[in-house]
Amino acid sequence: MILLALLVVLILILLATVLTMTMRGAKRYSWIEYYLKAREGGLSFGEARSLKEAATLAGIPDPTNILWSPRDMDKAIATLLAKLSEEGRDRSREGVVLTDKVYSLRKTLEFAQPRYKYGIRSSRHMAQGQRVRVLLHGMGVFNSTVIDNHQRYLVLSYPAGSRLPKGWVWKGKKVSIYFWRREDAGYVFDSYVIDDLRIRNVPVLQVSHSEALLRTQKRKSVRARSSIPAYLYLLKRIEGAYEKPERSPGLRSVIQDLSEDGVSVAIGGRAVPGLHVKLQFALDSRNIVLSGTVKHVDYDAERNRSVLHVEAVTPSPRTRNAIRSYVYNIRASGDDSDDQGEERERRPDDYPARAVTR
Repeated sequence: MILLALLVVLILILLATVLTMTMRGAKRYSWIEYYLKAREGGLSFGEARSLKEAATLAGIPDPTNILWSPRDMDKAIATLLAKLSEEGRDRSREGVVLTDKVYSLRKTLEFAQPRYKYGIRSSRHMAQGQRVRVLLHGMGVFNSTVIDNHQRYLVLSYPAGSRLPKGWVWKGKKVSIYFWRREDAGYVFDSYVIDDLRIRNVPVLQVSHSEALLRTQKRKSVRARSSIPAYLYLLKRIEGAYEKPERSPGLRSVIQDLSEDGVSVAIGGRAVPGLHVKLQFALDSRNIVLSGTVKHVDYDAERNRSVLHVEAVTPSPRTRNAIRSYVYNIRASGDDSDDQGEERERRPDDYPARAVTR
């Protein structure tokens, strides 16, 4: 009896496989594969059907393409958002949860792209203008920038940071260099300072190349460059930080890049790592409140301004969806407003010369 049952199951599996291959044709997925893959992505049958219907309404010839094409997925999401809004379900718990799941699937598609999978292995592939942190053991961490990348060495701007002893010479020193490669990951490698010199009367360092870059801290979310005006508030503690808007203006700042799990924000004056902050800003007429901890700071002494790199407390699904819409540049179909486009092009105001300390 058991053998008969197993035989029946095996036959059903074979029939399903044959049916799937028959229905596939020239398509990447059949509808059976679509629902199976959507299920793997966290969607229920009903949610997968809603997304598939949105893809059809968006005019995508093969709706199953949305499971491998980020561009088609964006079209489907835009149509889905418009449909939820039209039906009055965009702010309901069901609509928010569906949108959250669909954006999670969209993020999976994004990070399946080759540029996120493969990094660099040699410092010879570092780009000019790349910001780096130079760790000098026993002395501290310094900020620098790649000015040029020669075949035999890197040219770095003179490191700025902790005060060094009088008559200090970098030449011959062993250093560790950290940097974050845009749309990729963090890297670290050990190097030696070949020379400490001046080029056109500008002090620079020549450091040795490395073929042993360690790739760490892979990006967990997609970030978008921006120039969004925001108010920044200091928090005594991060525990219990809510998304409740503040009524009084805070410190004027400008968000330079934004993601669902963090931001980079420019302020006037000098700041220190470890601060707990709250940011309040507008996205497509929505008031967004995000709290987090300043992990590190880039200070520009000449301009007397700091760029705070903030790791955010996990936002609510509503806030997360609003940020994702901005990051992926997705608007509900039929929305002809250009507020978001204007916000992306807006330039920072002058920063107030005001320091932020603990």
